[in-house]
Amino acid sequence: MRIFITGISGLLGLNAALQLKDRHGVSGSYLTHPIRVADVSAYSVDLSKAAAVEEIFRAKRLEVVLHTAGLTNVDACEANPAEAKRLHVEVTRHVARAAQRAGAKLVHISTDHLSDGTNRFVTEESTPAPLNEYARTKWQAEQVAVKECPGALIIRTNFFGWGTPVKKSFSDWILDGLRSGRTLTLFHDVYISPILINDLVDVIEELIQCKESGIFNVASCDRISKFEFGMRLEKLFGRSPGAVLEPVSVGMIEGLASRPLDMSLGTNKVAKVLGREAMPSVEDSLQKLKDLGESGWPEKLQDAMRLTGEA
Repeated sequence: MRIFITGISGLLGLNAALQLKDRHGVSGSYLTHPIRVADVSAYSVDLSKAAAVEEIFRAKRLEVVLHTAGLTNVDACEANPAEAKRLHVEVTRHVARAAQRAGAKLVHISTDHLSDGTNRFVTEESTPAPLNEYARTKWQAEQVAVKECPGALIIRTNFFGWGTPVKKSFSDWILDGLRSGRTLTLFHDVYISPILINDLVDVIEELIQCKESGIFNVASCDRISKFEFGMRLEKLFGRSPGAVLEPVSVGMIEGLASRPLDMSLGTNKVAKVLGREAMPSVEDSLQKLKDLGESGWPEKLQDAMRLTGEA
């Protein structure tokens, strides 16, 4: 397939490019952080410019557009709702419209923030009840994606993995703290169902090949607090002397945008479609994270930007 990744220098975008490039023709766009990866073409494109998006999609004769670009900082979205709307809603409109006109399959990356956090393992059929600007604009972006590009595949997810020089993941942040001997505070009352980025990319690829559309929760089969996630990382990777993981309630931190306490996603739908008994467990994903670390995957991510002077 000819796959174009928006936000190709981001956490998901770069991992996806490295993972898919040996099986597909991969290209993508970045705004401020160039990358250099063998057999991957990357272009500086301002996705807020509709004409620029149309031009590059038409020129590449695309079959799939993986739309990963966005603003993932929840508090930044709350402080600047106009910017959140521009980056999530308007950019998605341009990307979805251009994908439709190019005859490409749109895969839109959404979020696990859409619920009010009162229910466990929220399903795809649950009515969104966003609590903050990040979630509200991501929900609006989903609707725009489907309106402008019928047949779009919407992926609701929460992921972790090896990060880039300019974008760390949640697991990177914890591992950095464990190695440096710092005290890290982690929410014991916020629950997630995180999936390893590499497993997420595999699932997306399978769903595309199955010609699926609509909304899919792609996450682990587990529900785990952010504090417990940190403890499992510590158990697997160890820690330097002095490193401490400290549980804290999200309600004790002042100035944060409202967040759902439970963002766990039900994954029965995707497991059934793909013929799996269940999605990967957090334990299995963490072991795979360690295996990837030992096999040189983080260095590949670093090199993709180091070769352009980004590191």
